[in-house]
Amino acid sequence: MLYKLCLLGWFALCAYQDLTRLRVSNWLTLGGALAALLFLLFTGHTLTGFAPLAAGVAALLAALLSVPGYWLGKLGAADVKLLIALGLASDPLTVLYTLALACLFCVALMFASKLLIDSDKVPANCKSKLAPLRPSKFKSFPFIFALFAGLLTTLTILH
Repeated sequence: MLYKLCLLGWFALCAYQDLTRLRVSNWLTLGGALAALLFLLFTGHTLTGFAPLAAGVAALLAALLSVPGYWLGKLGAADVKLLIALGLASDPLTVLYTLALACLFCVALMFASKLLIDSDKVPANCKSKLAPLRPSKFKSFPFIFALFAGLLTTLTILH
């Protein structure tokens, strides 16, 4: 249970940084991946209790599902690194559920932000806070926040 809380805390820090700066430090993404890999090597299981083979498959799956999004400009490099690190820290099912739920959460957030930003009832200072959530061709959505929500839901449901 403690390891899952560490995993959620790490994702929460990344999500906070992504929401506030629209950028996530490599110290958090790569450092977390290294910590997950070292934990796997020293204990023989992932942070969620799975075998090294499951972690390898999960990391490969995360790369296969996220790298094309990066190449198309829809995901940032931090999104890809964090998903691969999640694979090293968990299992394929956790990666798939987290990614699927994050996509649903992301769509819901984008629709909500569009409705709120276009509304006349929302104060201007709130609209400026919601502006980073607005979909655009030129900037990526802070997807790591959606990944955090997906992981939180996944760990609640699966484990």
